[in-house]
Amino acid sequence: MRYIKLKEKLLSMFEEEKLQGALSEWGFFNESDKEIKSIGYSTNITPEIVGDAHRMGVDMLLTHHDSWEFVFGLKEKCNGLLLEYGITHAFFHAPLDDADFGTSASLAKALGIEKKKVDMPYMNIFHAGIIGNLPPVAFDEFILKLTAVLDEPVRSFQNNEKPVQKVAVVTGGGNMTGDMQRAVNEECDTYITGEYVLYSQQYAKLHGMNLLVGSHTNTEILGVASMAKELTKDTDIQIMRIAEPNY
Repeated sequence: MRYIKLKEKLLSMFEEEKLQGALSEWGFFNESDKEIKSIGYSTNITPEIVGDAHRMGVDMLLTHHDSWEFVFGLKEKCNGLLLEYGITHAFFHAPLDDADFGTSASLAKALGIEKKKVDMPYMNIFHAGIIGNLPPVAFDEFILKLTAVLDEPVRSFQNNEKPVQKVAVVTGGGNMTGDMQRAVNEECDTYITGEYVLYSQQYAKLHGMNLLVGSHTNTEILGVASMAKELTKDTDIQIMRIAEPNY
């Protein structure tokens, strides 16, 4: 598929009004109307990821995060390699968190969470989290399921004796106590995210809410995979996950 058509399809997957309201939360780099035969996807973009994409013959790299400007020098290095290798890059941050095929929604779906509703407002436009229910399951059993879905060890803080049943999923940097407060107000017994700090541990313990923490990268990769699959549906474009550390 020609790049211009693919870009149109990708943009159509998100709400235009929300995209226009947060132009810094998504974008494209090194665009040209070439034929796209293969797409690599990852949560992050780093020089190593761009190098691996090049070795895998990727025409376009699709990520959740852009290269962080506060990781000084990262953007310049990544963009230089994208230009050198002729790889187009597209990233969707808050729009993907908000999408019904996005980061928190995809992890919730993989865990079998149902009767879901979006929550955790972000930037007054988007939502970053999902709250929903699942059949009651023992805490230890649920940890095993989350570990299998994320394919990594999970940090766990058990703060009540109830079975896991009402869960908030806020992938990536969902360690803010403001988000956690919304989960407490919704009477969630368990909170899943991709980062934690002292305050999130204290807050979860104070309110008797279990805290489960995977990596920022792996809690969000299912949403990136969903975006890549939706984008390439009914095309012959090959998609490949680019391996990355589970930071």
